[in-house]
Amino acid sequence: MIDSLAARGIDLAAPFATADYDAEVDPALRLPDFGRGRALAYVVGNTRALWPRFLASGKRRLDDHVMDAVRAAIPAGTRHEIRWAHEVPVTVAIQRAAAVAGLAYLAPSHLCVHPEYGPWIALRAVIVLDADGPAVRAPAIAPPCDCARGCGPALERALAAGEPRSTEELRDRWRLWLAVRDGCPVGRAHRYSEEQILFHYAGRSPCSEVQE
Repeated sequence: MIDSLAARGIDLAAPFATADYDAEVDPALRLPDFGRGRALAYVVGNTRALWPRFLASGKRRLDDHVMDAVRAAIPAGTRHEIRWAHEVPVTVAIQRAAAVAGLAYLAPSHLCVHPEYGPWIALRAVIVLDADGPAVRAPAIAPPCDCARGCGPALERALAAGEPRSTEELRDRWRLWLAVRDGCPVGRAHRYSEEQILFHYAGRSPCSEVQE
């Protein structure tokens, strides 16, 4: 499953037990455990490796590529449930899952920071399988940087701009929110390409056939 995901650009995955996650979230966001108590779950996401795979896929929407990639990776006949990060209303606390799995540090700025890739990652889904999960919770990731000197000041400037009153106003301020990510010193070598940044932050398609 992990190799299949990576081949489609979903190159981050970490296992955890559902019980460890459930203990930290509201009841509405708890995961199924198939009667096992500590069922096996994976939080999956990507680095910038997803971008060329998405462009090559021919999909019009990134979420469609992600969903196809995740579904194709699950072994046939395996009882499972998927919770998508893009679902509305929210069905999973995806950042909390990443922290519980030891995949990334959840910073005060609300960025998930990977020890190698920094904040240049995206969390896509949690996959729960009908199998036993880890008996012991993964060690928590230590704070990889000083947020007070990194992303903190940039976050304050973004928040000072006020609550956006429309999608257009939110997109007009995208550079403020990009600066929060750029403020983290970890993983700068893995920063998204300018094309990918414009796609995610400004809603610009790399070509007329690709839409957010």
